[in-house]
Amino acid sequence: MTWFEYTGNIHIHTTYSDGVGTFDDVVEAALWAGDDFVYVTDHNVLVREREEGYRRGLLTLVGQEVHDDDRVPQRNHLLCLGVTSDVTGQARDPQQLIDAVNAQQGLSFLAHPYEEVTPLAPDHWAWESWEVGGYTGVELWNYMSSFRGFTTSRFRTLVMGIMPHWFLRAPLSKMVRKWDELTQQRQVVAIGGTDVHGWTIGMGPLRRVFLPYRHCAQALNTHILTPRRLLGAPPNGRSDPEHLRHDRELVLDALRRGHCWVGYDLAGATRGFRFAAWQTPAGVTPPAAESPHAIMGDGMALPQWGCEIYLRVDAPAVAEIRLLRNGHVVTRRWGRRLEYFVSTPGVYRAELWRTRWGRLRGWIFSNPIYVRDA
Repeated sequence: MTWFEYTGNIHIHTTYSDGVGTFDDVVEAALWAGDDFVYVTDHNVLVREREEGYRRGLLTLVGQEVHDDDRVPQRNHLLCLGVTSDVTGQARDPQQLIDAVNAQQGLSFLAHPYEEVTPLAPDHWAWESWEVGGYTGVELWNYMSSFRGFTTSRFRTLVMGIMPHWFLRAPLSKMVRKWDELTQQRQVVAIGGTDVHGWTIGMGPLRRVFLPYRHCAQALNTHILTPRRLLGAPPNGRSDPEHLRHDRELVLDALRRGHCWVGYDLAGATRGFRFAAWQTPAGVTPPAAESPHAIMGDGMALPQWGCEIYLRVDAPAVAEIRLLRNGHVVTRRWGRRLEYFVSTPGVYRAELWRTRWGRLRGWIFSNPIYVRDA
């Protein structure tokens, strides 16, 4: 089976809520970065009917980030993708909000579930209602939120605004551990979100846009795999609802199934990454042309005696490839490929780390392959 890869920039804010940029700014940035789609999620407003479609050939999808405006302090922000009507009215009760998204066959992701606090950034918008269920997944890596812990002085914050790539290493370790814990219970899809707003920071007369739209469109993306090609923009622009429906559903289905990975593309393009599984006779590597029996996000039963599950990680460039089972590294190697025969059920996922700007940085975080007992 052939899988088609597309790069998406998710969790974007515009002038419809607290972002500085317009939809045109978002599209310009995404086209500059080479993205295939964007998912705009303004706060407590849904402008899907007004803004969703093909803009300059870019698939521009619209969801919303919903939270209870009356809650003090602010917590429990939820990314709602694929909803057809505004679900802000359910924000007071997080479980009712998730249920409302599910009722519309939408997807829900807990936004920036953990956030660091410093004297200069004392407020936070973390997720607190962990007792809820039924959500699709979590925002494993929130790009903007990842910088909060570095705001330990005004000078350091200003330097970070000028050279953000020197500071960031990986998603918050606490968030990664929580995700591993959650996946022991059920499938929980991980995505990356830039949470771009285009705000300006400054110290005295010095001013700079922190994480501008172009930077974010290139920096952190969610790459999806689909079984069919996106149709793309029709000849008449954005006016063909069937093209739009087809492509929207392919994107949503890939995210729903976890057929995706989080790519820190600023550290190097992550296009071409693959993590897949085959059932083979014990010790036998499958032929190169044989389609995998499972890809990231899928489940497989551990075969009976005489067969094994063969896992393979293919990297787009040389990196430290780590294979984890239930959150613990079981093997690692430097190179462009890692192979592993599975003998124990568990939740297997891949992390790739790459040396950039003088230190090792998290580069790719795959969704798991869930290996269960037969």
